[in-house]
Amino acid sequence: MSLEVVGLMHVGYRIGGHADQVPAIVDFYKSVFGLDIDPNRPTIPKIPGAWIQLPSSNIEPQLHMMVADGVSRAARNARQDPTRTHIALVVQDLLIAKRHLTAMGIDYWVYKGLVGTDSDQVFFEDPAGNLFELQQIG
Repeated sequence: MSLEVVGLMHVGYRIGGHADQVPAIVDFYKSVFGLDIDPNRPTIPKIPGAWIQLPSSNIEPQLHMMVADGVSRAARNARQDPTRTHIALVVQDLLIAKRHLTAMGIDYWVYKGLVGTDSDQVFFEDPAGNLFELQQIG
């Protein structure tokens, strides 16, 4: 018998050790992604933070397990390693997303053809060093 998983609830990221970092992180997610903050997040003793709402889509989330010991063979360097723990988000238009990141002064890197001949993946970090991947489907 197995567990009956019914959906992805959340992805948790650490943002550093000080509560005073929360406003800057929240601002990053609002300005970069246009995401809303969940105003109903309870006060959690000893864990300050924020809950950020992600839109739902017709794409079913997957859990990707990637074999790597230390820096992966696909990595350009330790930072630009697509096997680092990350969340992958789908965007409507990857070119527009890259322009937006550039306009905001956010450093990103692109992997072309890593998972298929037509695949383009854009990776970047939030101010706390958490890794994001952007892809356009279709």
